Amino acid sequence: MKEKQELYRYSCTVEGEKVQAFKQTVSIADGKEEIPPTFLTVLDFHGGLSFQKLTDLLQFDPACVLHGSQSYEYIKPIFPGDHIQAIVYAAGRTDKRGMTFAKLETVYVKEQTPAVISRSTLIEQKGAADV
Repeated sequence: MKEKQELYRYSCTVEGEKVQAFKQTVSIADGKEEIPPTFLTVLDFHGGLSFQKLTDLLQFDPACVLHGSQSYEYIKPIFPGDHIQAIVYAAGRTDKRGMTFAKLETVYVKEQTPAVISRSTLIEQKGAADV
């Protein structure tokens, strides 16, 4: 795969109550208004991109999937009340030693410009019975 391929797209508004619940769950008491760095995963799940949906889109067996890596590039802050459009791309796919590595990139757009880019790798271990 040479070019990114769009897999999924959704729009949502960042809800302050969900941000506060997330901060409480991960013991963040910073008083900042902007969302915590890993809160974007909450947006993904509420935007309809569940683990099952993602593995279906990638044609991976969910019982054989590992989360290989995750990184975030923050371009501008996201706050409760912001309207976000998220576009999930397949950015690469390779096979190595019986495993398939899928590179994903999610661009979170705020006010028509990227605010955050999330990059992750999912690994499918083919034939792995004890994943």
